[in-house]
Amino acid sequence: MPFPRPEPAPVVRTAPVRPAADLLPRLDAGERARLDRAPAPERDAVASVLLLARLVVAEVCGVDPAAVRVDRRCPRCGSTAHGVPRVTRADGAAAPHLSLSRTSDLVAVAVASGPVGIDLEPTTAGAGLRPDVVLADGEPPAPGPGGLLVTWVRKEAVLKAAGTGLAVDPRSLRVTDVAGSITVEHATPGPLTPPPGTRWHLEDLPLDPPRTRTHRAALAHLHPHSLPLPLPLPLPLPLPLPRAHETPRGRTPRRTPS
Repeated sequence: MPFPRPEPAPVVRTAPVRPAADLLPRLDAGERARLDRAPAPERDAVASVLLLARLVVAEVCGVDPAAVRVDRRCPRCGSTAHGVPRVTRADGAAAPHLSLSRTSDLVAVAVASGPVGIDLEPTTAGAGLRPDVVLADGEPPAPGPGGLLVTWVRKEAVLKAAGTGLAVDPRSLRVTDVAGSITVEHATPGPLTPPPGTRWHLEDLPLDPPRTRTHRAALAHLHPHSLPLPLPLPLPLPLPLPRAHETPRGRTPRRTPS
């Protein structure tokens, strides 16, 4: 009997934050409107993650970045000012799922064929976390230094993949880590329970050596029980964000067979 074919692994890209003024000419109208709503201290990171998201989706779909649109839709109130990222293609073809995360100096994007969530936090964020806000009753933090922050990042990745974000209490999840094998359990039933026949696959994301000391990152995505787990993700490929006069490196559109 042949082995089941594994699901394609999510595509993950990171990029350092660039000044919004450098990226503004490359943003589409919707991205510019979103940037206009961003607080001044967050504008550079917002512009960087918006452009990175569209470039990565275009890379995965094999189309020109101008043929891709990324917006948001809140599943609770219907607002387009916040909520889950959504991808649409100008050709009307099926679009992948998308998740974004940003800090003041680094942004990250994950693209997958099914629900996906990525979270990225600076290690300095760990100082403001409280165990009673992060951990379920009796749940230990992840082993090692900064374990509480690692647990927070892991849980937020699952919450993003589930489409709820922090509207659902992270204490409704219990994350266990035994010898590097991470599993997700549900301390309370609710919207985080995956569909029948699937499970949340959760992993810590490797970052380049300087970022390993300054950031923590995690990725969550749905994975069928019947298929083998994907191999651990390699180091995410950095994607330099182009200036107004540059073409994104390696962005010759790839056409998929019809």
